[in-house]
Amino acid sequence: MIQNVMSVDLEDHFCDLPFDTWQNFESRVESTTKVLLDLFEQYNAKATFFTVGYIAEKHPELIEEIKSKGHEIASHGHTHPDLRKITKQDFESDLIKSIKVLQKISGENILGFRAPWFSLTHENIKWVFDILQKHLKYDSSLYPVGPHYGFSKGLRHVYQVSKENPLKENTSNTFIEIPMATMKYPLLGNIPIAGGIYLRFLPLSLVKSGIKKNNEAGFSAMCYIHPQDLDEFRPRLPGTAWHNYWGLNSSYKKIKNLLNSFKFTSARENLNL
Repeated sequence: MIQNVMSVDLEDHFCDLPFDTWQNFESRVESTTKVLLDLFEQYNAKATFFTVGYIAEKHPELIEEIKSKGHEIASHGHTHPDLRKITKQDFESDLIKSIKVLQKISGENILGFRAPWFSLTHENIKWVFDILQKHLKYDSSLYPVGPHYGFSKGLRHVYQVSKENPLKENTSNTFIEIPMATMKYPLLGNIPIAGGIYLRFLPLSLVKSGIKKNNEAGFSAMCYIHPQDLDEFRPRLPGTAWHNYWGLNSSYKKIKNLLNSFKFTSARENLNL
């Protein structure tokens, strides 16, 4: 059976808001993450936790617990930056800070990155990947879906990235991209089925069908979830979009069903890094 990749965007429920406001909100990340850890243990699943550096600094014992259970720690930036609104210099500084913090707390080399909000565009993708390849081994930020993510013709499987064009494959390069799982649908093109908001919005049968089709084609499916996706009583914060609260009452049962139906491991183990 093909092993799919499970990932967690490890951030708190307020991390979509401006960084300088985070201290104003109660943290809920420990309790919600432990729900996920219990589920992963129950179904013998491993995951990659793309972790916000600031959250790791505030909750080092949580990072230690994640690592102790055999999961991978990777970077989700230090301040959860939107890459559409940041300079090259500020992005690299934020990335390096996150890597140093995560390595110090976890005691392991940080190999991968995921862009907050999947905020890669045709305008920033080249310089973002130039920076990532200086510090890491892989990325998992590309969503081969349009028009929202803008990469409707992106590759839908794990590939070695061309330095000239990160949307193209070049087997002579060692840096790897793990695109988010999608399903090719007649007339509609690629539709996202990887998790997160789509796990909450879409029928479970469609998500499972998408993962199964990826596996039948010989590919692992990269899936993801946020701890707050399981927080049925998540506080409604000013400035957060309505869709953050949709389907919270059903997502626990959905992720449990997926873990029971498919095999999941971390990106590091899947890539043999």
